Amino acid sequence: MRRSLAVAAACLSLALAACSPVDKKNKVVTEQQASVNVCDQLVKVGAALEASAALTPTSTVGDAEAAGKQLRTALKGLKQAEVTLEAARIEAFQKQAQAFNQELKKVSQEKQLTLEEAAKTLKPQADSVVAAHKELQAAVQCTGKAAATTN
Repeated sequence: MRRSLAVAAACLSLALAACSPVDKKNKVVTEQQASVNVCDQLVKVGAALEASAALTPTSTVGDAEAAGKQLRTALKGLKQAEVTLEAARIEAFQKQAQAFNQELKKVSQEKQLTLEEAAKTLKPQADSVVAAHKELQAAVQCTGKAAATTN
């Protein structure tokens, strides 16, 4: 059992390190803030689409270019906002997983604990990680199966 706990802890640590988002400015964005930003960007995309739809036969090429530029800029902003939202969602999951990993390390150090006692200690943290994982899957609409790769 100790060996499987150590293996589980090592795997979890590697997974957390591999999935860690790189933050260029050390600015932490919450999932709520990132969601608001996505909504704001969607409004900008809508406005750009309306500007494009408002072009008439009497509009100039300059008008069309300006509408196209506005749409490209809005779509670029939306893409970045979506990346930030995804990173925030992953970060929330990682925090739960790291807390579980810390608890697992503590339990692993207490050699006098029975397996039942260790399980009772770890269960609340494990439940939190499972719940955060399910939320992450739901947020990105995962089907539960790994995506098939096509070559």
